[in-house]
Amino acid sequence: MLARYAARRLLWVLPVIVGASVLAFVIMHAAPGSPWSREGRQLPPALVERLTEELHLDDPLPVQYLVWLQNMLSGNMGLTTTTHPDPVGPIILEAAVPSIQLGLMAFSLALVVGVGLGMVAALRDRHWQGYLATGVAVLGMAAPAFALAALLQLFWPTAPQQRPGGPFSAPSAPGGWEEARQWILPVISLAALPMAMIARHTKGAMLEVLHSDYVRTAHSKGLSEQRIATHHLFRNGLVPLVTIIGPLLAVLITGSVVVERVFQIPGLGLLYWGAIRARDFGLLMGITVIYAAAIAIINALVDIGYGWIDPRIRLTGTNDG
Repeated sequence: MLARYAARRLLWVLPVIVGASVLAFVIMHAAPGSPWSREGRQLPPALVERLTEELHLDDPLPVQYLVWLQNMLSGNMGLTTTTHPDPVGPIILEAAVPSIQLGLMAFSLALVVGVGLGMVAALRDRHWQGYLATGVAVLGMAAPAFALAALLQLFWPTAPQQRPGGPFSAPSAPGGWEEARQWILPVISLAALPMAMIARHTKGAMLEVLHSDYVRTAHSKGLSEQRIATHHLFRNGLVPLVTIIGPLLAVLITGSVVVERVFQIPGLGLLYWGAIRARDFGLLMGITVIYAAAIAIINALVDIGYGWIDPRIRLTGTNDG
């Protein structure tokens, strides 16, 4: 039954990706102008005609989409709409590396700190420790990423600037610590909001478990607070987190336009922003598909994991089908 539920969830990934690509394709082509009409880019008419023909931009929209879809299914993500069209795949792959590195570090920080704050806020509710943990989470929810990034740069002006194209190096490598320091401010800026969300959900889940009958029974049996926290609160209280950590991970590893622009990290977010400004249809479609695929696949895996943890989920999903 779990295998059937997993197969049904994974099958929904393909329609989501196709739907996102169709929507992005229609929106991009419905916008006024063309890739050759942006300011400061005056190309000879003969070159514009040749590039338009090569990229099938003069075909009807359904034909353009089918050509793009055929290329995508064959592993070809298309070409950039520049004076010298380049393959989209290698460009996206190169930009994905720093975005994934930044996203994984931010996710790890948000998960550890968020769960810790949530547990403290729940276990020490109505005490100063609980109020302090809740206050930190509220600040994380209220601070926009761009404002937090600017404030961090203001209070830590000695932090080295991002080295364009420079990958993250472990502190153990020669000069690695200096390179690692470059990621401290971006990681904190990107992790603040997810940390606050995780802390809020953890607190709510923990408080619900604290008031459950089996926890009262454990107290009446004389079990220690540590045993109750590890065997009852932690296991049962963190189950609802599975529903949010998956989408958060997908969002974080696919790049942040704001954080990457502020710190000039050559990731997917910065690439996406440049593609929008340049009306680069090839890059926009490629990155959109990557975004949709990452979010759809991770959400499907989260649902499968949740169904494995709670069999009632997969039973409901199977009966609905």
